[in-house]
Amino acid sequence: MGRIGRVLLLLTLAFPVFAQSDFYGARVEVSDRSDAALASGARDALNQVLIRVSGNEAIAKNPTVAAALRVARDRVSIYSFVQEEGKVFLQATFDDVLVKSILRESDATFWSEDRPPVLLWLVIDEPYSRRFATVSQDGDLLLELSEAFTARGIDLRLPLLDLEDAAKLSPEMVWQRVTGRIRSASQRYGTEHILVGRYVQLTTGSQLADWLYLDSEDQRQIQIQGSQPTPVVLAGVDLAVDAMADRYAVTLESAPGQSFIAVTVTGVESFTDYQSVMGILRQLPVLDTLTIDEIYGDRLGVRVTGLSNAEALARVLPGRSRLVVLGDVATNRINLHWGQP
Repeated sequence: MGRIGRVLLLLTLAFPVFAQSDFYGARVEVSDRSDAALASGARDALNQVLIRVSGNEAIAKNPTVAAALRVARDRVSIYSFVQEEGKVFLQATFDDVLVKSILRESDATFWSEDRPPVLLWLVIDEPYSRRFATVSQDGDLLLELSEAFTARGIDLRLPLLDLEDAAKLSPEMVWQRVTGRIRSASQRYGTEHILVGRYVQLTTGSQLADWLYLDSEDQRQIQIQGSQPTPVVLAGVDLAVDAMADRYAVTLESAPGQSFIAVTVTGVESFTDYQSVMGILRQLPVLDTLTIDEIYGDRLGVRVTGLSNAEALARVLPGRSRLVVLGDVATNRINLHWGQP
């Protein structure tokens, strides 16, 4: 993709979302179209997919995962070679059941495809002033950030930097990390996950970045310096995505079907309520089976399998649904209530 095309692509980041690639697929550069290149590319592609789906950037160190990567060529569902600007790329897709089975066997986490986006406030320090990073001036840097987030399964949003933003937040406020003002200015973008960056181009030619991740429950920080921009950029991306994975990723049941979680839902007063509750549960990709145990009055009892415990189930329930957790969550039992929107 040429420079103009990449800038046009970045312009879409100022608006709701940045389109993601296939969740269980990856695109990697290879040397040629040979069988050896296919085998090597398949390993890299499967590793990318496992990092994205698990939320764990170091998952390849797991012995079970390492063994699966060695035979990745035999596990590709669909692949194709594409040549662009003199380079050859392998696009490989893997079956979601296969990916989940690898994660189960390795006792790794799973993070579903439905993920909140991250909003980026990035301030560039220049000799005589500080300014927000913009597509027109910092297109390559922002593109690298967006691609790194996309590779890990997260959409990146950029602020509009319009009059409304200017009235609430200045580059100096971001530089000084006035978190109250940052959170307030971020509310209009519909996500609680915020990455704040302070970026300096040193006279030596290296880059220095200080990254701060914020959400409603967490705050993390890292500072990094490097001679190349990529490691500096990836440090910020990994900081944000790792924090989100710690919050949202869950452990799958290691032996599917061997145990179940008992779910009791109250407030189910009509057939429409029943359809809505079951629809939400059926859409959870981590669940293997749902079995109706009881329908009595406004109470619905369901047995589900696929997750290691009920706490994990509570974490994967949609945040904006009408299902609310009641009381304490036991190991294999959870009480929910179907309430008002």
